[in-house]
Amino acid sequence: MDYAWYTILSLGCSFLVYVIVLKHLKTFQFNRFFLLGSVLLCLVAPFLELTSVQAIPSLTEISFEPRETPLISEVVDVEHTMEILPLYTTGFVDVLWYVYGIGVLCFGCRFIKNLSGMLHQIIQPHRRMGNLKLIEAKDHKNTSSFFNYVFVNSKDLEDVFYAKSALKHEQIHANELHSVDILGIELILCVFWFNPFVWLYKKVIVQNHEFIADKGTIASGIDIEAYSNAIINSGQMEHRVPLTSGFNFIQIKQRLIMLHQLKSSVLQRTLKLTIALGLLGSIVVLSSFKTSNDPFVVVVDAGHGGHDLGNSTAHKEEKDIVLHISNVLASLSNNQVQIIRSRDHDEFVSLKSRVEFVTSKAPDLFLSLHANASTNSSARGVEAFYDSSEIGSETTLNYAEILLEHQQSQFRNRGVKQGNLYILRQTSMPSILLELGFLTNAKDREILGDVSQQQAIAQSLFDALLAIRAIQD
Repeated sequence: MDYAWYTILSLGCSFLVYVIVLKHLKTFQFNRFFLLGSVLLCLVAPFLELTSVQAIPSLTEISFEPRETPLISEVVDVEHTMEILPLYTTGFVDVLWYVYGIGVLCFGCRFIKNLSGMLHQIIQPHRRMGNLKLIEAKDHKNTSSFFNYVFVNSKDLEDVFYAKSALKHEQIHANELHSVDILGIELILCVFWFNPFVWLYKKVIVQNHEFIADKGTIASGIDIEAYSNAIINSGQMEHRVPLTSGFNFIQIKQRLIMLHQLKSSVLQRTLKLTIALGLLGSIVVLSSFKTSNDPFVVVVDAGHGGHDLGNSTAHKEEKDIVLHISNVLASLSNNQVQIIRSRDHDEFVSLKSRVEFVTSKAPDLFLSLHANASTNSSARGVEAFYDSSEIGSETTLNYAEILLEHQQSQFRNRGVKQGNLYILRQTSMPSILLELGFLTNAKDREILGDVSQQQAIAQSLFDALLAIRAIQD
């Protein structure tokens, strides 16, 4: 969601730069590469994550490098200390993913259909005219081109001037490889169909292609007035073949204006081009900034509470132990790591309410604290659980490993394990369930029941969170 908003805002700003500064300049080649470059830069910029003292918040850090170590340190029979888990239900985020996936599928099928139709068209019989391959038809399609294949109505070729103008126009499209731009923006649309500015970019990219071809046609010696009339007359025809560039495709009025518009002075053009590049650079830099000033926000969830005691043994109850650790941890909160508690006193909070609370806070990390239990009294140590199927699970695994490393002075490290838990599945940010030792083990129970040790555990957790924050910076 963060990435989607970043791309919408950055593409919107860069599109505005084009409309205000460049659209009415006859710097068509520059405009072409500005449009293509700004689309690519705005889509890539959020992943660059440049560091600044004050900047726009970044995307959650995601590592794309493969790990040499396995994601699951060991396979165990997980013994949970949580409430009975409800059946998995589809949340709002899941619905959004389904809608997005359906959109990608639909637009992907549309692209494949159009491309297949184009391939079917270009295998038709054709005749050569220079480097062009003319495919004649008797229907009323516009004269248009796909690379050096030109689709033209046989009747249109009877008009000598129109044929000369249209074919010269399409030859420029072919020489400039405008079909590459069209295929590229169509592929981007398949993935970013939800972004309205990608659709606007497609429109102005194709429009700029026509300006380039019009300019080249007039430069070849064709009379500008006669050519203008040919454009007006061609506007009565039907639309072009999908994925092609067309002689009479787009906005006749705008094409005529640009044909007859005088060039700006060199100084004026240079100034505007510099302004456009400067503004685009600023947009890209701002989109790729991450901030070192904003705190690393962590929602700490003290498990159980109220009538739900959790594990209980030797007059020590899990709900009270993790609550005290959570409260001490919250007292350490500062401008680098901000701790938000799901509960700060003994009360029952349902799993659904916990998930809703975490979702409303949108933290950088969700940490659920528990104390373990086992029928085997020798079982001891701290272990972490995460959902390896979530997006960015590599980041969550790294966080979990850091949390466990900082607990080794109190507990034995039992490693990070995969946990198919409701509270992990239903949260979209990095989420970890931490089992802080076994109440059924004498040594762990002694540590967990000691107030000074609880404070030490909270401090080590906070130190781990500072280390995680440092990684992000």
